[in-house]
Amino acid sequence: MKTSTLTPGLVTLLLQAIPLYARVYEKNILVYEVSPDAKITGQEIRYSDPDCRPGMRCTRIEVCDAAGTVPTLSEDKRHFACCYNGQRLLGSPETAFDCCAPGHDLVGSPQAGYHCCATGSTWDGQQCVQTCKNGKQLVNGKCVCPEGTIETADGSCQTKRTPSHCSSGLETGKCYTFTAENGDRLGLRSDGYYYAGRDSAVQRYGKFQLCKDETCTPGQAINPSDKTYIKDLYGDIGTGAHHGQWLNNAQNGAHISRTSIFANAGQFSISKWPCGKYCLGGFTAGIGPACPDASPALTFYSQDPQMCIPFVLTEVPCDLKSDANNCIWKNGDQCCNPVDCAGKH
Repeated sequence: MKTSTLTPGLVTLLLQAIPLYARVYEKNILVYEVSPDAKITGQEIRYSDPDCRPGMRCTRIEVCDAAGTVPTLSEDKRHFACCYNGQRLLGSPETAFDCCAPGHDLVGSPQAGYHCCATGSTWDGQQCVQTCKNGKQLVNGKCVCPEGTIETADGSCQTKRTPSHCSSGLETGKCYTFTAENGDRLGLRSDGYYYAGRDSAVQRYGKFQLCKDETCTPGQAINPSDKTYIKDLYGDIGTGAHHGQWLNNAQNGAHISRTSIFANAGQFSISKWPCGKYCLGGFTAGIGPACPDASPALTFYSQDPQMCIPFVLTEVPCDLKSDANNCIWKNGDQCCNPVDCAGKH
């Protein structure tokens, strides 16, 4: 995008003969080639014409008189244009030049032209579009793996493995409690962090909904290779405020707490263990105790991706007020063998 216009007042000092005019480039914006001794003072730039003939002295003074613009040198100090404060002069004689805001690059191609776009994007001739790496494709503004492939821990795409005939028994959209081997349940303490402890006035078990995306699309199987997000449907102890927030991505000793921002949500992995247990780990990092404490908080361990903490996961109603809860368990059996009563009366 053309962000400034070069309208200098030009003063040329000569010793002999008629000088050549300074070399000019006009793709996107007007840019002058300058000498390494160029000096900027306020809205004025003083330099020697690089094309000056031997034996001549060709000093030029040019002024940026458009409101808010100042002389701005390219990174190699060989070109200048009038840009707004804070902008950078980017480009080359072979492509184009433009004044770009922080966090932007001059991108494009000879066919599409060149434009200032946010870093990580490119110019397609009509608009800035995100560029995708690791074999991903741009779909609805997001870089995703092509159909038939899945994203691996390092962010690349690989062909889906043949689905196993065994299931973890966990599904997205459903809610669970996490009970430790000593009988304590994972939940929020009044200090805002998660511990496995006994329910009390300062500790309350969590009702955790398992999700694979921000909207928590229901009915998808949770497998150990899946990136899983955990939402605590309960809120603050005593008030219930801030309910439905994500367990966050605190790591390397920082205690896991909550966040309302999905980008800061922790990326978990849940692996099925023998005897009805599941081990709670991380998708790329491990999960372990944060401190040597009788009831330690949790943290992600970036250097130990296999670390996890075993829990018994028990399905519980996400909506306590739903009549469908009558069909979750068989009569007389409150622990095992859940039954699907859909379509039954």
